[in-house]
Amino acid sequence: MIKLRHKNKFISLNLKLTLAIMIGVILAVGMYFACQGFTTLVVNKIYLSDEYVKDVADSQYASLEQYIKDDNVKGTDTKKLNAWIQDEKYSYLYVYDNKKTAFEAGWWVDSDSNSGESVSAGTEAAANTDSDVRLDEDKFDADEKNRIVQFADAKYYVYLDSYKEMGFYNIMDLVTIIFCFSTLLATLLIYNKRVLNRLINMSEEVKKVSDGDMDSAINMGKNDELGMLAKGVNAMRDSVIEKLQNEQKAWEANTQLITAMSHDIRTPLTAMIGYLDIIEGKKYNTPEELDKYVSSCRDKAFQLKDLSDKLFQYFLVFGNEENESSLECVNAGILIQQLMAEHAMDITNYGFKINFNYTVPEVFIMADISRMQRLFDNIFSNVSKYADKQFIVDITAYADEHDVVAEVSNHVLESSRKIESNRIGIKTCEKICSDLKGSFEINETKKVFDVVVRLPIVENPPEQSGEAEPEGE
Repeated sequence: MIKLRHKNKFISLNLKLTLAIMIGVILAVGMYFACQGFTTLVVNKIYLSDEYVKDVADSQYASLEQYIKDDNVKGTDTKKLNAWIQDEKYSYLYVYDNKKTAFEAGWWVDSDSNSGESVSAGTEAAANTDSDVRLDEDKFDADEKNRIVQFADAKYYVYLDSYKEMGFYNIMDLVTIIFCFSTLLATLLIYNKRVLNRLINMSEEVKKVSDGDMDSAINMGKNDELGMLAKGVNAMRDSVIEKLQNEQKAWEANTQLITAMSHDIRTPLTAMIGYLDIIEGKKYNTPEELDKYVSSCRDKAFQLKDLSDKLFQYFLVFGNEENESSLECVNAGILIQQLMAEHAMDITNYGFKINFNYTVPEVFIMADISRMQRLFDNIFSNVSKYADKQFIVDITAYADEHDVVAEVSNHVLESSRKIESNRIGIKTCEKICSDLKGSFEINETKKVFDVVVRLPIVENPPEQSGEAEPEGE
């Protein structure tokens, strides 16, 4: 069975706005047809019903007859008839006999459309030559709209029609425009409100972060410009958190280091001051005793020098952050052999017996020669200080599938176990190996202290023009 994964595709706010406008237009068109359908339904059910048409016709004819009676209106009195028809909105009046049209005016609507036009009064018609009779009441087919009305001068045929639905059409046209515009506007306002709510929420979340609540994450929401902005703010927040954590760790490490160093420095310094006080006060009994105090002062002075050298080296490594651009591709088979062989020779001169096993082939690593020298200086300095000369120091270097491995193993001098160490040298080595993208491992037991350095091999090294040589001190 194949499963389809739907990725959360990026959709810009501009595209979303375009879609919102299109949806608004579609809804507005739908609203237009809905209003038109409602208008047609109301007109057919009310304005065009037989009952309504009869009521309107009876009312208008009664009004016309009362107007004729009150104002003594003749069938040809166009001025008075015009005044009456103007008061009857959306109505049409046609007064005639068999010989001529006496009056015609009002609102005329084409049967094929809902549009109307005003008809002027007093339109003349051709005389009926078929008969000399002005009215033929027996043959006249009267109904709601066609009747015979008595005017002041004579009786006339009258056709009176009303188009009251036109007023409703006009009102509904305005209502339709308002509803369509409101539908489109409402769609855009809903879209705008959703975007604005996301902005307000994001602003509140950013304010929490700016007020110091670093654990408060920014909600990304949808994958658009606002989502990308939230993602960027979250990345910035994570970067600040990481920086603060690193600064806190560095502060704690430096505090611990200063505490340990103050203790390590105070101990030999106090002893040295005591010996110097004895010498200054001449509280010794024999020249041999004086030589002993002077020798002790010298030992304590070298101990202080060693501590200051370690401290200087520690801050040199941790305080000067060198970037990756200082690394270069070097032949590990030559460089590590030179460094380890030199230090192996040095500890041999101090009376140590060594077992040197070196099998690193011609492989390449990214390294900084000065930092490599500091690394092995620290390793072999610990060997010369804390290793037991009765046992052999094993020095091994080889290459596995991914790393060049250098290992130094020695038995620990029994007297050195009582010495409290601040482990500055170990921290320095760990930092150097970390900068070189490698690792520094310590395997320590009661009798054996084993150090393993791993540096990654470069798989596709560039062509080398020469051999790397370690810098001289």
